[in-house]
Amino acid sequence: MKQALSCQLSALSVRTHGTRDSFAIFLLSSILILTLPIQALAQGQFDDYVRAYVRNSDFSGSVLVANGGRILFRKSYGMANYELSVPNSEDTRFHIASISKTFTAAAIVLLEKQGKLKLSDPLSKWIPDFLNGEKITVEQMLSHRSGLPDYYTLPDYSARKSQRVSLPELIAWIKTKPLDFVPGTESRYSNTGYAFLAYIVEQASGKSYDQFMTDEVFRPAGMKESGTFRDDALIAHRASGYQPWVGEPALRNAPAYDKTILTGAASLYSTTGDLYVWCRALQEKKFFDLLTLPFPYGWRQTEAATSDGKKRALLEQDGRDPGYVAHIVMDPAGDLVVVVLGNLEDAAVNKIAADLTAMELGKSVTPPARRQKGTLAEADVDYAGRYEVRTDFLIDVKREGSELFLRGTGGDYLPLEPLGKDTFFYRQFYLTVRFKRDRAGKIDQLVWDGQNSLKKVADKPAP
Repeated sequence: MKQALSCQLSALSVRTHGTRDSFAIFLLSSILILTLPIQALAQGQFDDYVRAYVRNSDFSGSVLVANGGRILFRKSYGMANYELSVPNSEDTRFHIASISKTFTAAAIVLLEKQGKLKLSDPLSKWIPDFLNGEKITVEQMLSHRSGLPDYYTLPDYSARKSQRVSLPELIAWIKTKPLDFVPGTESRYSNTGYAFLAYIVEQASGKSYDQFMTDEVFRPAGMKESGTFRDDALIAHRASGYQPWVGEPALRNAPAYDKTILTGAASLYSTTGDLYVWCRALQEKKFFDLLTLPFPYGWRQTEAATSDGKKRALLEQDGRDPGYVAHIVMDPAGDLVVVVLGNLEDAAVNKIAADLTAMELGKSVTPPARRQKGTLAEADVDYAGRYEVRTDFLIDVKREGSELFLRGTGGDYLPLEPLGKDTFFYRQFYLTVRFKRDRAGKIDQLVWDGQNSLKKVADKPAP
């Protein structure tokens, strides 16, 4: 960059003569000298902040911050493959999990623009034999108000995810389950709804979901490093997925499962650069105007404070799947974009994305301190058991030797790091877990992130 600026100054000096022009050159040179260190300082602050998470073994991946129509900071950390010592880079392709929903929603909006479907269409138009399908609309599936049960919460999900599940097979499976609520009366996050939307994309377009994305979204947007994540496919520059674990290097290979079940809800891969291109296409209204839709489908609405105390309306979406995490933030009416992609399943990415956004908006943030891991006392053997979030969603805690592990319904047992008496750190969700005792000193509750108390309903975890 400095070399290019030097050439521009040299070219300018060839064309100018006299005191006024010499002063102009001096002024421009001074501005550039002042600007470059400021930009380098900003990049250094971003880098120092992210490295604090790397130091705590909480981040491996790639980061991008852009504003004003240009990339301000882009850097990668950790390894795309730890066994082969292949570092993450700008070219590394990560599974983006639920960020895929922004693309599925865009596909539905594009098909409506093409006159091939309506948001008011009932599900029964596309799946005629689905019970109560006439009560569920395309728009309700987009906004998580359909009542379709999230397949992650179903008891048989663990068995299903080890099988190849096509969209028709997934629909046939969900047909056997009751709705969570009357469509339109509540809002509950549902990956199932977006799987059904992927099926509708195929029926309305006459193309496979993957082909529609390539032809109608990726290629027109200029995204050359994105596609469908499959374990059996050869994907250049693919990052391997890891989970937090005990010991050194505090990670393990994420367990394998068949990702066809994720189609439409969490099935795509991308790079920080391609996701920046995607956000810019939406900000520039290349496909449609997000701000004119009843809701920015596939995204969550949020806001962040600027340095002058004003609120900036933003959109964000994050994703998590075994071995991978992702978070994206953008200003739909401006050009701010923050992308954080990781191949270590640690929710630090959500904090990183929020704080990098705050930093770019002029706010001061504090990086995490070095986390000291404690030890599990031999006498504390009664943490194990089942804790109830709701009747269909339970948390299991088990002990193996000197380590404690936690998992949610359909998830994997991952370690709880001791911080102090009855208090632990859960890296997967980057939060604290505290156990409460009754008057007799027996564990009877689990406090999630200092807010939600979960009752202990069994003394043994599910096998």
